[in-house]
Amino acid sequence: PTPPELVNFPIFSGIPEALLHRFLALAAPRDFAAGQTIHDMGQPAETFFLLCDGKALLQVRMPPDMIISLGSLKPGYCFGFSALTPGARHDHAVVAARPCRTLAVPGAALLGLIAEAPAFGVPFLLAMYRLINERLALRTSQFQTLLTRHPDLASR
Repeated sequence: PTPPELVNFPIFSGIPEALLHRFLALAAPRDFAAGQTIHDMGQPAETFFLLCDGKALLQVRMPPDMIISLGSLKPGYCFGFSALTPGARHDHAVVAARPCRTLAVPGAALLGLIAEAPAFGVPFLLAMYRLINERLALRTSQFQTLLTRHPDLASR
């Protein structure tokens, strides 16, 4: 990919092209077949991903054998945010629903770029904050909807 191809990823808005080249130098293309796990719950979170093509599902496993899909990811989405927290583990799985092409960036290398280049790091982290805030609002809304539909909590 080239910097113009990153236009589909809002997290790169406002970042100078030279710094996008530095980001891309850290990235490696990784393809996943339909049904393949991209990262699993409980695994060390070491890689930040951009979904370039395909569709993936965010999933959590509930004992004993239930899988809950939290949502789907389409091209232009990123995931693996936990890779930006050294020592973190994934709290969900990401599974390719269709063949996926991703760009994989080692979290430690991305943290290095953020620290070394504020012209990359500041807009990137602000965009990540907005994205995480949107996803939190969505999950909160989903949780509230679930509660209003629970038979034991319905008003009588």
